[in-house]
Amino acid sequence: MPDIAVMTDTVSYCPAEIASKYKILQAPVHILMDGESYPENEIDLVQFYKKIPKWKEEEKLPTTSSPSPDDFVSAYRKLSKEHESIIYIGYSEHLGMAVKSALLAKELVKDELSKTKIEIIDSKSWGGAQMMITLELTRANAAGSTLKELLVLADDMIKKVNLIILSDNLYYLAKGGRIHKARPWANSKVSNTALLKLDASTEGKTSPIARCRTKGETLKTLFDMVRGNHSDSRLHFAINHADALAEAEQMKEELLAQFRCEEVFISNIGPLVTIHTGLGTRVLSWWAE
Repeated sequence: MPDIAVMTDTVSYCPAEIASKYKILQAPVHILMDGESYPENEIDLVQFYKKIPKWKEEEKLPTTSSPSPDDFVSAYRKLSKEHESIIYIGYSEHLGMAVKSALLAKELVKDELSKTKIEIIDSKSWGGAQMMITLELTRANAAGSTLKELLVLADDMIKKVNLIILSDNLYYLAKGGRIHKARPWANSKVSNTALLKLDASTEGKTSPIARCRTKGETLKTLFDMVRGNHSDSRLHFAINHADALAEAEQMKEELLAQFRCEEVFISNIGPLVTIHTGLGTRVLSWWAE
């Protein structure tokens, strides 16, 4: 068993089979609905997606909160029983307080878990990009990499991963205040699909890069971006979607046909990000070997 534990949070939207196979612990973000707080990974997504239009119409979207310091304290205690070191890969600090909560929890347990080395890393991303960073560290950990080597790998992966959001409606991002440099597009009356970038190249902030009028134009623009930087590389992809499985599967088919794909993951966007991006959102993340 590795002496190092690699963990993340539920905003990585790690496919269940991957989390299970690699035993990846995910600190939960929380969703407040009807006066009750729920870990987002315990919410029925089908029912949640169905309620979004009504909540939007009534302007009563659920509220969200990052994993609390207590969530991280519990995780650190659990993992420290079997591991000498812990690495947490969190979603961008510009999207929530998870990284700060993880740092606070580290301070809270510094005496209790004095023999456990805890490292906190901001992925400067979320979803598939965050998941693939976590996955590569987990694989390297299983292969016997040292803590120092894993931290170097994390820094390298954060710089490598790309994340593009395909959004047909910027209402949700604007309402949640997480739209950053894309705010002028939210105020536009032009109806189209916005392509937004959020990774290390944008310092973990949502940045506008293109707008397209048709779905065909959207995919062509997106794939041209991938091809422009990685024309002959072996690529790792992750697709996230908010109740848009058919479009996600179409995207996967196109990727397999056009690129040298090492692996392609598909998973749902959970409640927290769906609240801030809206139904129909698609996200493509990738990195090149």
